[in-house]
Amino acid sequence: MPKTCKQFCKAYLTKSIKRMNSFDSLDKKTIKAMTPANKKIYKAKQTKRNKAYMKIIPRECNTSYCNKTCKNTLFEAGRNKYPPLPKEVTTDKQLKALITKLQKQTKKELFGDKNNVLKDGFYEKLSPAKVNRLKKNGATSGCVQMLADDSPAL
Repeated sequence: MPKTCKQFCKAYLTKSIKRMNSFDSLDKKTIKAMTPANKKIYKAKQTKRNKAYMKIIPRECNTSYCNKTCKNTLFEAGRNKYPPLPKEVTTDKQLKALITKLQKQTKKELFGDKNNVLKDGFYEKLSPAKVNRLKKNGATSGCVQMLADDSPAL
């Protein structure tokens, strides 16, 4: 059982990779029906996607499960604090406006009339059983709205 956040994120990455591989195995029927040229293109895209996920997953883990105050997430205390937008989003004015609007709506739904929705670093509406499992596995925070029972974090 991992006890530190670093170990937790390593286990999270391993579980996420297993999950990606299981999804990839579901594609086998689709791949068999493809022509050799299409198979090559599909495999290349699949590899590129997996490499991108390998960079995203550790960042996601640190932000969601190793971030005691949920800094730079929608769960950060304060009604008018929003996570920073990526550079790709800030260059497109329409996309920036849309994402900002969605962030404001989501924050309003999460917070209501409160200033803080965290309880000991975990979102207050997460079930106590899931919070205990996260803590037992080494997570220091739960900056997520909900967790599925088969989540790589549990």
